Amino acid sequence: MEYLMTYGWAILVVMIVGVVLWQLGIFGGGPGAVNTASGFGKVKPMEPSIKFTGSTLSFSIMNGVGQAITNVTIEPDTCTADASFTNVVTSKFGAGEVQQVDLISCGTKTSGQSFSDTLTIRYVVTVAGSDVIHTETGTIRGVAEAA
Repeated sequence: MEYLMTYGWAILVVMIVGVVLWQLGIFGGGPGAVNTASGFGKVKPMEPSIKFTGSTLSFSIMNGVGQAITNVTIEPDTCTADASFTNVVTSKFGAGEVQQVDLISCGTKTSGQSFSDTLTIRYVVTVAGSDVIHTETGTIRGVAEAA
């Protein structure tokens, strides 16, 4: 019985370390890897929509706050100063709405090359007549596609 317990605990520890490494993306990044978005809260990129082609990072964001938000800004970590997003409604972004975001000048990636970018999303929620600014930061990872 002692023999089984010793090896059982050792196998359990190895499995936990393997799962943690897998969640950190250590084993991913090759062709066929899944695009992921992690660390975001209420306003987040939708994973199936993440696409990097040429020098443009595109994805859809969803407002999961539960009410309308305003003044949405997206600041990418690795894109250059002239990166911009288009088609996002900054005046009013309704609850449950989905908007397309295109970040340009994010460096050139060839098809099959992995990418990772940290995004900071800021938005304003009006609570009892007062504007409250929220900031969410997360990471988008995946594999670039052919243009």
